[in-house]
Amino acid sequence: MFVKQAFRVSPARAAQVLLAAAVLGIGSSRAATLELMGGRSKTSGWRWTDAAFVAAVGDARPFALGAHRFTWEPEAELGWMGPRPPTRQNFHENLVHPVWMMMGGARIAGFWRKAYFGFDVALTKNRSGSLSSPYEFVSTLGWQGGHYLLAVRHISNASFHEPNLGETMFLLGVRFQ
Repeated sequence: MFVKQAFRVSPARAAQVLLAAAVLGIGSSRAATLELMGGRSKTSGWRWTDAAFVAAVGDARPFALGAHRFTWEPEAELGWMGPRPPTRQNFHENLVHPVWMMMGGARIAGFWRKAYFGFDVALTKNRSGSLSSPYEFVSTLGWQGGHYLLAVRHISNASFHEPNLGETMFLLGVRFQ
């Protein structure tokens, strides 16, 4: 007797596939733009730490949505979130060690001046109370000038795993083409 099993994909496997697709999208570009970004990140309460990212961004590719013309760019990033000093208030939240992440996704631009919106899926190493699952979702709203970037970024696992404190950060960066 043949029993049909439901097709299921784990969120971690889906994150790996999306990351590989972003890297392949960048690999097919003529030349990737390199970006270095750094700034400060906040989790619940007023606990701040340092954050740093290095990104490879592929060539802009046009697409239309109705009468509006946009561009999208594949991107792959490596990131680091610093530890927070242990205190009685935060020791139970596991925020005392750094978290490394590898992420991939795309940026959409062309909706307002030089602003862009990015969405990525990240795989994490060394989880913490703020980034508590092996995969995280990353949304970025930024502005990119000639060689400079300014961005607000939020990283969270969308409550697929608790705790889900998340990280919200302000980043400044430079671009090398």
